[in-house]
Amino acid sequence: MPLTLTDNTTKTFSLSEYKSGLPNLRKIANKTIGDLQTESGILIFPPKVEDTDDDIKDHVIFNLTEDDNSFSIKTENIMGFIGKGETELNICSRFTHKKDESVSEQKDFFLHYMLEKVCHVNLSKLKSTQTKDKIFDFLPYLFPKYLVAALSQGLYKEYQNKKYNDSNVRGAIDVNRHIKLNIPFNAKIAYKTREYSFDNSVTELVRLTIEYLRSSKSFKHILLQNEETKDAVSKIESATPLYNRMNRQKILSQTAKPVKSPFYTKYRDLQKICRMILLREKIKYDSSANKIYGILFDGAWLWEEYLWTILKKCGFKHPQNKKSKDGLSPTIDGVGRFYPDFYKLKPDTKESEHKAQIILDAKYKNFDDKNPVATDLTQMISYIHVMDAEEGKFIYPSANENQVLKLWTIKPFANTTANLGTISFFIPQKAENYSDFETEIKKSEDQFFSYFENGGAQNIYLNMKRHRFI
Repeated sequence: MPLTLTDNTTKTFSLSEYKSGLPNLRKIANKTIGDLQTESGILIFPPKVEDTDDDIKDHVIFNLTEDDNSFSIKTENIMGFIGKGETELNICSRFTHKKDESVSEQKDFFLHYMLEKVCHVNLSKLKSTQTKDKIFDFLPYLFPKYLVAALSQGLYKEYQNKKYNDSNVRGAIDVNRHIKLNIPFNAKIAYKTREYSFDNSVTELVRLTIEYLRSSKSFKHILLQNEETKDAVSKIESATPLYNRMNRQKILSQTAKPVKSPFYTKYRDLQKICRMILLREKIKYDSSANKIYGILFDGAWLWEEYLWTILKKCGFKHPQNKKSKDGLSPTIDGVGRFYPDFYKLKPDTKESEHKAQIILDAKYKNFDDKNPVATDLTQMISYIHVMDAEEGKFIYPSANENQVLKLWTIKPFANTTANLGTISFFIPQKAENYSDFETEIKKSEDQFFSYFENGGAQNIYLNMKRHRFI
C-alpha cells in the first residue's frame, strides 16, 4: 500500500481505505532518524549524519495522528521513501511537478537536481521511473561519499580464521588436515590461526562493489571523480589482495548482518549501499518481513549544500561546526565559536577581524507568507552583532516567481544599524521534463550569483530589484 506526500505538508487519509497499512505506519511514525538509523534496511543521506552541523539524527521523519475515521501524516524536511512490509510512504519534494493537486513522482526534479549538484554527477540521463526506483539508480553515484565517510574511520579490520600448510608453524596444528595433506611427511605442517586482518568479508564486499562499478560503462567514471575517491579506492584495493570475484555469493552471504564494531559505525551504511547496488534490491521484500526499509534524504542539508555550490564562487565562507572550520568568536579573547551557514567579509578586511558584509542563513522553510520565528531572528542578530555585519538574510526556496524581498532594519546597537530580511530562490514549476527544469533553474542560479557577486548591501538590493525579486 503506497502513500505519496510531499515534504513539510500534512495529508489526511481515510481509515477505511488505508486501515491495513496503519499498524506498519505506527512502527515508523513519530520516530527520529537516530531511532531508525540502526535498522538494517534504512539508508540515510548524507552518510555522515553525526558530522553535519544540523542534528538530523534528531529529526522526525513524519508524525502520525489518528481519530475514529481517519489518520493524518505530517512530514518534515526528510524526503525519499520508507516502509515496512507492503506499507510504503513516498515523500517527494514539495516542489515536485503537480497536476490537478496530485503529486507526480516521476517529476520530482528539484530533489534530483540538488542531488546532482551536491554529488557532482550528471543524472539527466536517468530513465523516468518511479521515485524509489530512480533513487536506486542514484545509488552508484552516492557510493563514493559513503566510501570516503567510512574510510575516515580507517580501514575496517576484524578477526579472520586462516588455514596454512607450510613449515612456519605459528598457530594451532590442524591434525586431521595435516594427516590428509602431509602423510607421508613432506616437511610441512597444517595449522590454523586467528588473525586481525584488513582482508575480510566487509572490505571484500566493498572491493566487489568497486569492481562492479569499474566494469560498467555507465558508472566506471564515478570512481575517478576526485582525488579523495581515487585514494579511497586504492586503499580498498591494497587491503584486499585475496579478492576473487568468484566468491561473490559467499561474500554477500557473510555480510548479510550489519557491522557491529563501535569503532567502524560508518561502515554500516557503506555495507548497506554496497549490498543494494550489487543485489539491485528494488524494495521487493517479502510482505511478511519484519523490517523497516528505505532511503532518506535530509532536505535542509541538501538545500544548504546546494546553495554552497553557488555561493563559493562569490567569495563566501561556509563554516562547519563539527569540523571546527571558519568559526567566529563572540569574544575578544577568542572564547567560543559561532557558525553561521555562510558569510562574506567586507572588502579589505583581514580574516582575523571577522567583519562581515553579509551573513546568510539557509532555511528549507516556506517564508512566502511567514516571517522567521523568534529563535531564527535571535540567532541571526547575534551573528550580525559579533561580525559587525551590514545585513543578514534568510535564503529559502519558493514556488512563487513573484515573491518579494522582505527587509527590516534592526534597532541600533553599538552605533551600528543593519538590515535583516528574507530572499526567495525561485524553483521552476512549469517544466515538463528534466532538461527544461535544468534550463529554468539555472536562470535562478545566475540571478542569485549576480547580485551576491556584485556585493554591498545597497547594490544587492538594487540588483534584486532589477532581477524581479523585488
